[in-house]
Amino acid sequence: MRIAWLDCSAGASGDMLLGAFIAAGADLAAINTAVAAVDPSLSVTVTQTARHQIAATKATVEVNGEPHPENTPDAGHGHAAGHGHTHAADEAAEHEHADAAGHGHGHRHDDAGHGADHVHSGPTRAWADVRRLLEDAALNDAVRRRALDTFARLARAEAAAHGVEPDTVHFHEVGALDAIADIVGVAAASVSLDLDRIVVSTVVLGGGRQVRGQHGGIPIPGPAVLAIMSEAQAPVTGGTAPYEMTTPTGAALLASLADEYGTLPPMRIQQTGIGAGGRDPVEVPNILRVVLGESTESSATELVYETNVDDLDPRIWPQVLARLMEAGAADAWLTPILMKKGRPAHTLSVLVGSANAEMVRAVILSETSAIGLREFGIRKHAADREFTTVDVEGQSIHVKIARYGGQVVNVQPEYDDVAAAANALKKPVKSILAKAVAAGHDLWN
Repeated sequence: MRIAWLDCSAGASGDMLLGAFIAAGADLAAINTAVAAVDPSLSVTVTQTARHQIAATKATVEVNGEPHPENTPDAGHGHAAGHGHTHAADEAAEHEHADAAGHGHGHRHDDAGHGADHVHSGPTRAWADVRRLLEDAALNDAVRRRALDTFARLARAEAAAHGVEPDTVHFHEVGALDAIADIVGVAAASVSLDLDRIVVSTVVLGGGRQVRGQHGGIPIPGPAVLAIMSEAQAPVTGGTAPYEMTTPTGAALLASLADEYGTLPPMRIQQTGIGAGGRDPVEVPNILRVVLGESTESSATELVYETNVDDLDPRIWPQVLARLMEAGAADAWLTPILMKKGRPAHTLSVLVGSANAEMVRAVILSETSAIGLREFGIRKHAADREFTTVDVEGQSIHVKIARYGGQVVNVQPEYDDVAAAANALKKPVKSILAKAVAAGHDLWN
């Protein structure tokens, strides 16, 4: 089992996570393909830097080849802590949108509420607009699910903090293109690493003072961060630094990525990566670490849920499977069976990590006609995997290489890339697949 441990002892933000994943071996080309699918002006670059003399990788989102102002060390609002583009002061700026209905710090903007009563310190996007942008982009399905889940967590947190409905939430800086690129980039990075399990440490949130917004002080940790961490049931601590250490974007990404929370799990370490935030405060090194390796645990690390269903309209099953994947299932499938009295039915099986088990149970019991289910633990044995690309008629196609015992045991083009290439070339998928397999023949060696 290929696992990752995220060390958040100095907090977390989107750019810190992105830098750490890239340093640990995430495919930068795949990341840039994903962010450009959302908007062609976006790209991600990396530079090497240091925090407290610890070498680290700084990921920067660029718009039309220029670093976004929120991604530069001098950006922000004079806040000493900053982790890049999502500072406590940015959350304070978000709270400068007092809606006409009197919700104080809410993000809800009715049609009548965009007049002089609103002070906008940056671009805003409604959650519905962000959702539509991600749904329409040509993204890998797993990347899309992760990005949508992350933004949904942000929307629910802001709604809970301000007493409004999630669909009425308007994101301030988080909805801007650079933050969308951070979230999509982290989603693409995690998918490219092909991880079976992600463990997140206790998350340090910071505290100690307030950042002044137009309508008063915003406490640290901010309301959105606390709501996200509460919903995820993540272990947190304030830490010793007197400022925001985990941003709303960072909190939402951690909640979406985590299969479980805890200390460094038993593993054989294969790679490490250190991502740097946008500033270098004196109190702590502004870094997030990723440790990748092969699990050495002998106990069950994943769960399988099963239930037999004989009275559900079969047209509903595709939606059920999609909802299960959105809830964090690693896989979900149906097996046709014949039940007592000769009734045709299906066995629904779902593979999931313990961190998402409750959400998966809720989907099964609410989206199907099942009134009970079976649970059992399993162990997975996985070959080592890596990605490369091959060129087919000018189209780049990712190829997964599997190794076991040091030997290549499988070379397989990624079907989504094959289908996209076939569509771009106006050729049958089977012909592009055959050429991709042929192009990858030498990889067996």
